[in-house]
Amino acid sequence: MAEPAALRYRRYAALRGRILTAAAQRIPLASLAQQARALSLWDGKQVAPGDELQLALVFDLGVLDPLGGHGRGIDRQAKAAPPPPEGEEARMLAALQAAEFGLFRLHGPHPEGGVAAATFPEAAPLQLWDSHLGARPPGTLVGARIAWPEPDLAMTCGAVVPVDAAVLERLLLGTPPGRGPVVPRHPAADDALAVARLLEEPAARLRLGSLPRTPGFAALVYRAAIDRGLVGPVPGRSPG
Repeated sequence: MAEPAALRYRRYAALRGRILTAAAQRIPLASLAQQARALSLWDGKQVAPGDELQLALVFDLGVLDPLGGHGRGIDRQAKAAPPPPEGEEARMLAALQAAEFGLFRLHGPHPEGGVAAATFPEAAPLQLWDSHLGARPPGTLVGARIAWPEPDLAMTCGAVVPVDAAVLERLLLGTPPGRGPVVPRHPAADDALAVARLLEEPAARLRLGSLPRTPGFAALVYRAAIDRGLVGPVPGRSPG
């Protein structure tokens, strides 16, 4: 009898945490600074996040998807401390090296565990494993990086940001990063209607489907969500 996915997920989640923590320590300062500057979270001397999620976004880029031609922390970790082949740690490491960022719609807890989700805007169903997403309201739109240590186990990589219609519009228009005040907020109660109106335009739907293949797409989503205030107050940019 096959082992339940929930049990395998708990083991892989622990391995994911250890691997990402070790890989984060292998990010050169120059790379860390560039990722933080891209997210407006650098004060000139060090990373200056407003909370743990903002810090996680900086490390997500440095470890898995750095800007500026910097090497990835995950590849340095794989070279410096390769795990025994064929084991779960090796599968988790390989899955993190191959992880891909995208947009997803959450539909609440999955009856077999994890969260029922769908790719966005394609709406392909997906059982997503993340211990923190089940409490989010059905219909929530998020940006997340997904790793597959096993074919039936789609896991987030630790950094998940909320996305709303205003963020999607910024991505569609290629709006430059904001420099002004950041006012913390949650997506509006009727945001799903605003997103649906965006998708009524075939060209917008087509572009949203192709954007994840754009180099640096995760950083674009993170920065747009930060500028929009969906990731909390930003030191130096938020009133008070």
